[in-house]
Amino acid sequence: MQVKRSRLLAPFVAIVFAITAGVTPTLAEEKAKKKAPTLVLITNVDVWNGTSDKVQKGVDVLVEDNKIKNVAKGIKASGATVIDGKGGTVTPGLIDMHQHLTLNGGTDAGNNWDAYVQGAHASRAAEYLLKSGFTTIRDIAGNSLGIKRAVNSGVLPGPRIYSSGPALGPTGGHSDWGSWVAAPGEENYQMKVQNTFVVNGVDEMLRAGRWIFRNGGDFLKVMSGGGVASTFDPIDLNSPSLDEMKAAVQVANEYGGYVAIHGYTDAAYNKSLDAGVKSFEHGFLISEKTVKRMKKEGVWWSWQPYGSYNTFGMGNFPDWFTADMRAKGALVAKGAVQVPKWMKKHGVKIVNGSDMFGWDNWHNALVNVTYPVEIPDSPFTSLDTMKMSTSSAGQMLQELSAPSRNPFKDAKLGVVKKGAWADVLIWNGDPTRDIKLILKKDNLKMVMKDGKVYKNLLVAPTHESYRPAAAPSGHSFSM
Repeated sequence: MQVKRSRLLAPFVAIVFAITAGVTPTLAEEKAKKKAPTLVLITNVDVWNGTSDKVQKGVDVLVEDNKIKNVAKGIKASGATVIDGKGGTVTPGLIDMHQHLTLNGGTDAGNNWDAYVQGAHASRAAEYLLKSGFTTIRDIAGNSLGIKRAVNSGVLPGPRIYSSGPALGPTGGHSDWGSWVAAPGEENYQMKVQNTFVVNGVDEMLRAGRWIFRNGGDFLKVMSGGGVASTFDPIDLNSPSLDEMKAAVQVANEYGGYVAIHGYTDAAYNKSLDAGVKSFEHGFLISEKTVKRMKKEGVWWSWQPYGSYNTFGMGNFPDWFTADMRAKGALVAKGAVQVPKWMKKHGVKIVNGSDMFGWDNWHNALVNVTYPVEIPDSPFTSLDTMKMSTSSAGQMLQELSAPSRNPFKDAKLGVVKKGAWADVLIWNGDPTRDIKLILKKDNLKMVMKDGKVYKNLLVAPTHESYRPAAAPSGHSFSM
């Protein structure tokens, strides 16, 4: 009986085998088609790779999917989409190392806008910054963890985002944004939406830091001293304690991240160095002795040249700044000219961050890139400023984070080199020789991030590939 069944089944098996044999090549072909890489060939350009002191003349850039496959003369790439750069200069995408996407309107914004509107502002700001040439940002205080996930996964347009999540600091410190009548420990709006955490003691620092990494933070932002745009803290506040700072560094080390600190004074900086901090913001009231220590210990300094010299030094304060905030800003401005010169003199590793938040300021993120050359008797060149906002920033982002913590560990950022992420700009002119040309929006002819074009002025407006520029006109709402 078993033999009879086998005989009966044999014809059907033969038929199925024949059908499968006929279908299999077709499926394989379809699979092969899906795997075929997308090629984009950029021609007729000069290339500054992000680290060199000179541009390469008359070379091509081949992009395969979302990475740079080759940079050379006369590249041949069958089936590639060709972009004629029309004699422009290719540079890496810009990297802003100090952004605040979710703080539109400042630390008091919760009195005007709820979290939904602030989220809408953040999303629009991210897209605006991308179209302005920023292909990566470090958001360094504010609950941008959700925006980060949405942008980095392609759900929303914007630059690559590294996020600290909520700022961490003590009661009465730079992250305490409550009201004058708040009771001890009372939750305010900014704490409720997790833009900031007020933490006191080692245990609270450990708990808050671990929560941030649990929810996708890339690093921790700790307020190591007083600040300008906050209500309760004098600029020379020396809180949190050394033990609390060590607790933050401990958590960062546990999760493969790092701590970035806000601070202005020798006390804030040296306490943070003692704790093992590797990333420093502001610092315009520190001494040359502290600068020398920073160099010796190999830490990074993130500079906000526009805010410190123009906003504070020239009195161009945001409308929401109180009289006390303006007085603190004027004090900080006194060191905004000298400290950068010491950093350059002693070889501290420098990156550039704009510290811009709010629609009356986001367009100044691009202005900030140019501002190292604006300080009196500046030792910085256009080439220096471009390196601060590209390759140096990319190096810092990859150097300070373990691979398990770095969302973009698979390729280099801030360079136009074989194997790097395809984050590429094309300029009319060479910004490494004249950084100020970036301020004319039509000089930025193309923005490519992750192999996709988000701005393209290299073709006529009627062309299907045309992508218009951001148009701030003194205000960043227009895109």
